[in-house]
Amino acid sequence: MPREIELKLELASGTAEDLLTHPLLNKAQPLPKQSGQLHAVYFDTDDHALHREGISLRIRRRNGKAIQTIKAEGPHKGIAMDRGEWETPVDGELDLAAACGTPLGKLIADKTMRVGIKPAFSVETDRRAFEAKFDGAVIEVALDCAKASGGDRTITFSEIELELRQGKAGALFALARRLSEAAPLRLSTVAKSERGYRLLDEEVLRPVRAGKIKLPKDATCAETFQVIARSCLAQMVENEALVRLTQEPDALHQMRVGLRRLRAAISLFRSQLLSDSESAEIRSNLRWAGQALGAARDLDVFIERLRSMDDAVPDPSHMEEIERRRTEAYRNLLETLESHRFMDVILQTAAWIEAGAWMASGEKGRKSVRERPARDFAAAELSRRFKRIRKLAKHLRDVGDEERHELRIRIKKLRYGTEFFASLFTSAKASKRRKTFSSLLAELQEHLGDLNDLAVGGSLAMYLPEVSPKRLERQREKLLDKSEASLRVLAKADPFWL
Repeated sequence: MPREIELKLELASGTAEDLLTHPLLNKAQPLPKQSGQLHAVYFDTDDHALHREGISLRIRRRNGKAIQTIKAEGPHKGIAMDRGEWETPVDGELDLAAACGTPLGKLIADKTMRVGIKPAFSVETDRRAFEAKFDGAVIEVALDCAKASGGDRTITFSEIELELRQGKAGALFALARRLSEAAPLRLSTVAKSERGYRLLDEEVLRPVRAGKIKLPKDATCAETFQVIARSCLAQMVENEALVRLTQEPDALHQMRVGLRRLRAAISLFRSQLLSDSESAEIRSNLRWAGQALGAARDLDVFIERLRSMDDAVPDPSHMEEIERRRTEAYRNLLETLESHRFMDVILQTAAWIEAGAWMASGEKGRKSVRERPARDFAAAELSRRFKRIRKLAKHLRDVGDEERHELRIRIKKLRYGTEFFASLFTSAKASKRRKTFSSLLAELQEHLGDLNDLAVGGSLAMYLPEVSPKRLERQREKLLDKSEASLRVLAKADPFWL
C-alpha cells in the first residue's frame, strides 16, 4: 500500500518568513513544482460516511492539472499521520474506478453510497515547498497559508507539513524541534480535511477519549511502548487544541487523562526500558505539564461537586468567587499552553518516543530488553504492581489522605496497564477475567477519587455553611467502607494475564 508519513505543525505566532531564516531551510532545495496556489475540493456523502471511515477524497488543481487523491487512516493513530495514499491524474471529475483496491473501493461497492458522493467543502492553499536533508532522512517541507470554506463558513490557518520521503520517521520530529528555534511550532493532528468537516459540523469538535490499543501478538517491548505512548500523546494534543478553542471542562479532563495515561505508560516501562537520563528529563517535563493543568481542573471538579449537592446551595457571593478563581486559572492555563516551553515539551516528548536515546542505547542488556516479548513483560509488570496494591490496601484506614491518594495513583496505573496490554491476552477466559478486573479497578478508583476530592477541595463548609463537619465525616466514612469492600473483592480477583 502506498503510504504517506507526515507530521503537521501549527505556527503558534510569527510568520512563515521567520521560519525561512532558519539555516536548515536556507540550505533546503526549493521545489517549484510542489509550490504555488493549490485549489482542492473534498468529496463525501451528506452524512459524511467517508469521514466516519477515516477516508478522505479530494481533487486538487494546480496550474491547470488535476490530481485525485484518496487517503485512509492507518491502524494506529498517533502524532505523525501514517496514511495510505493513492493518487490518480483526472480531467477535473471524480474517477471512482481508480478507487478499486483501496479502502474507498469497498465503500462505493454500495451503489447508493457511490451516487451520493458530492463536493463537501474546499481548501485554497498558498504553498512554498522545499526538500531538506536532515538526520539521514529526506523530508519535504511545505509552508502553507490556507483557507477552508464549507457551507457559509470559512477559516484561515497557517501550518507546516513535514513529509518523509526517505529515512526514519523520528527525523520528522527532530527537524520540527530544530525549526521551532526560529518560530514557535505546535504539534497538530488536524488534517486540512478535518478543518473542513469542522466547518460543516460543530459536533466534530468534541473531546477525544482514549482509543483502544491494538498490539500484535509478537510485539516487542519497544514496539509496544511506542504504540501506547503515541496514542496517549495524540489524545493529549487533540484535546489541547479543544481547550484553547472552547475552555470546556471535559476537553481539559480528557487532555489531562491523555497526559496521565502517558505518564502511566512511562512508569510501567521505566525500570527496564526507560532508565536513561533523557527519559528522566521527559518525566520531569511531563510532571511540570501535569501541574500546569491541575489548578483549572481541580476547580472544575470542585464546582461540579458543589452544583451536585441538591440539599445545600452555596451562597451566591461564594459561588461568584469560585467562578472568578476558575476564570483566572484558565487564563493562566492558556498562557502556559501558548508558551514556548510547553510547545517544546510536547515536541521533545514526541521526538523521544520515536527516536530517543532509549531506542539506540548500546548498554549491556538494553537491546535484549527492547526485543523482549511484550506479553512476557506485561505479565511480570502487572503481577508486581498488583502484589504491591494488595499489600498497601490492608492499611487503608490507618494511613493519611496522601497515602490513600498514592494508592489511588497505583490503582489508576494498574488500570491503564490493563487497558494498554488487553490485546495481548485475548482468550475467552482472559477476556472475561479482564472485564471483571477492570471493572473492580474502576469502581475502586472512583471511591478513592471521591475521598481525594474531599481532601483536595478543602472543607465544603467554607462555601456551604449548612454542611456540617459531621456530615463531611460521615461521607468520608461511607467512602472508606465502600473502598475497603472493593479492595477485598479485588484482592481475590483472578489476574487475567496469568
